[in-house]
Amino acid sequence: MHVTLSSKVIAALYFLLLFGCKVSAQQPANCIHIFYCLFDQKAAATDSAGIHQYSRNVADLILPNAWTYGRSPSGRMESFEDEFLGEKYAAKLADRLAGAEQATRSGKGRRVAESEVARAFNELMKEVGAPPSVRSDEMSLHKFRAHAAEIKAFTALLSADRNGTNCNPGEAVFLLGLLIMDNGVLYERNLDDELALMYPQPLRNDVRQMAFAVAKNAIEPDSKRLVSSYLADHGRHAGRSLFNHLFEILGF
Repeated sequence: MHVTLSSKVIAALYFLLLFGCKVSAQQPANCIHIFYCLFDQKAAATDSAGIHQYSRNVADLILPNAWTYGRSPSGRMESFEDEFLGEKYAAKLADRLAGAEQATRSGKGRRVAESEVARAFNELMKEVGAPPSVRSDEMSLHKFRAHAAEIKAFTALLSADRNGTNCNPGEAVFLLGLLIMDNGVLYERNLDDELALMYPQPLRNDVRQMAFAVAKNAIEPDSKRLVSSYLADHGRHAGRSLFNHLFEILGF
């Protein structure tokens, strides 16, 4: 059976193979090499500054990379530094998200239904011209979140154990970012693999073979690149309208 893993998980597995199982069995104080662990630590913040930093981190997941793709004056597709949305706009999105997150935690705000997260992703993909196959649904979102609850992993970040089919605002944007990164697919195995990095067991042969035999994700077209290309073709105003609409769907 062919297994497809995202690039961040491949990098994490490589990190484990390179350094072996010398890390502590306790949750590391710094999760910089473990994607879900890092975001889980950020989500656990309770002070205003920490919640704002968490909100900025998850907002950055849905925004285009520092380098994007667009058409040069000659009509060729080329990479160039992204200047479409700008730092001020990214900060504004983070402010909106932080306000929604704090309000929800205090009991004054609303949570985001899994169906709304799926709708936001699907409308984004439709707008940027992705084929109908690149879509998501609330069932797959809940299955992913329920798996995290089942294995008791990343509980500050993923809240199905206490919120059921509803998400905290930061969690909703985080899930949207995952969908954009992985073409609408949420891989439950990624949660297992990163939990194993936090609590390593003796490395088995099947894990070693999987880490080196896995093929690069070849699904085309790429969701994240489609978003970047849309911004390059339509400009800053259209890009801001696109992300404003996503936040409106999510309710903040």
